[in-house]
Amino acid sequence: MLIVDDHPLVGAAITATLKESPLIADTFFVSEPKAALAFLRLRRIELLILDIELGNTDGFSLYRRALLNGYNGKVLFLSAKHANHLIRIAAKLGAQGVINKSESLENISLAIELVLRGQVYFPHDGGVYNKKDLDQILTEREFTVMGYLVEGLSNKQIGEKLFISNKTVSTYKTKIFEKLEVDSVISLAKLAEVAAV
Repeated sequence: MLIVDDHPLVGAAITATLKESPLIADTFFVSEPKAALAFLRLRRIELLILDIELGNTDGFSLYRRALLNGYNGKVLFLSAKHANHLIRIAAKLGAQGVINKSESLENISLAIELVLRGQVYFPHDGGVYNKKDLDQILTEREFTVMGYLVEGLSNKQIGEKLFISNKTVSTYKTKIFEKLEVDSVISLAKLAEVAAV
């Protein structure tokens, strides 16, 4: 198992907790996405535990890159935020679960064991927009861009996180506005709040 988190204390705490689990033989920890990709090239990993917020990038982008590099194991995302759109993005990516960092170490350990046993661990989520789930309206990448827009990130910042150009971010932004029939980030944020995403 490989834990990728840019907060060493989080990685150390989870690693220490998992040492008592009979399901887990080896647990490794890295704090940098590049180190994670290098590690995955050298070892076969059954489960990736990825922090969604990873400094200049995010766990979703890192997971996509891992898949492109041949990773075929399971993934559980860690999040410091209570946001349903993150859960939906993870599910669309084929993740086995999402767990909030505010959970106890025992619950995090339980979630990891459930995933290793072939089950999934997702918080209950809701949120509808005009009686349609937003995930039926937006693509997974549009969801990601929307989340960053609502957080107040600029096109440039979003592009850096997702390894895409400002122009591509602008295209996604236009598509999101058209699909959700909003004309500003403020309107988008209000819609996101109403839809509980």
